[in-house]
Amino acid sequence: MRLIVLGDLHFSTYQNQAENAARDRFFEGFFRQVAAHKADLVIAIGDTTEGGFVDQLAYQTEIARQAGVDLVRILGNHDAYNLDKSEIARFFLGEHTSAGSPDLYTGFEAGPVRCLLLDTTRSKNPNWSGFVSDEQLAWLGQQIAAHNRGDLPYLVVIGHHPIFGTTDYSANRWYNIEDSRPIQAEFAKLERQPAFYLCGHNHSNSLAGPDAQGWYYVQVGAPLLCHSYGLFTFDEAGARFETVDIDLSDPAFRAASETIRLAQGEGFNGRPLAEMYGLDRDHRLVVPRR
Repeated sequence: MRLIVLGDLHFSTYQNQAENAARDRFFEGFFRQVAAHKADLVIAIGDTTEGGFVDQLAYQTEIARQAGVDLVRILGNHDAYNLDKSEIARFFLGEHTSAGSPDLYTGFEAGPVRCLLLDTTRSKNPNWSGFVSDEQLAWLGQQIAAHNRGDLPYLVVIGHHPIFGTTDYSANRWYNIEDSRPIQAEFAKLERQPAFYLCGHNHSNSLAGPDAQGWYYVQVGAPLLCHSYGLFTFDEAGARFETVDIDLSDPAFRAASETIRLAQGEGFNGRPLAEMYGLDRDHRLVVPRR
């Protein structure tokens, strides 16, 4: 099973039409490169849009589908800034129904993987740190217990925000799930290793783990900053993760990428690009099957 993981895309709408044209050129080319992998799943780890508006989500869906990508989204804080979750729910979780409300989270099986998609966002709230409700936390515990009883070799949990103190910047204020300790308490109940927690939010590539409970932490950088995305392969040999560099060899495509990166403003571009891209140890992970 092949799983592509897309970091924060920040699909935006600009007043400058040249920037809108650059956005279209970049994302059309980007999604074509993603589609070429013929992955079983393509999951965007939140902040897929800048403002969470219906027109942004609908247009991004159209561009992705025309390129051959059936995009599965989870919520990020930017996606939930302006509208109630119920107003945008149809654009998230792919074909899967949410296990709760108003938060959007679900679980399903994909080949050898039990996959859990979390909602770590607050709705229409200026606090952009992560948060998981008691209802969702109880559900997570039930899903981990079900995995312990089952026979699938891999558990993958995906949320927008990192767990505190794991990947790069995750110990900084608002750069993590605020209530990470209860989640870690549920993670500690894992009996069948390995397991993986995938996140975005901090815009940088970073790998950590395994911890004492057998969890690996994979933080995927924002494509506009890191010029990369993540690829997991799960098979009889084990689990493998690698970052895939976006092919920027076409000058017009590279120019479009730079145009919309700069259009995101100083907050988005606040750290050096090399720092966001990460070190060699942040780009490859091999976990043999047990």
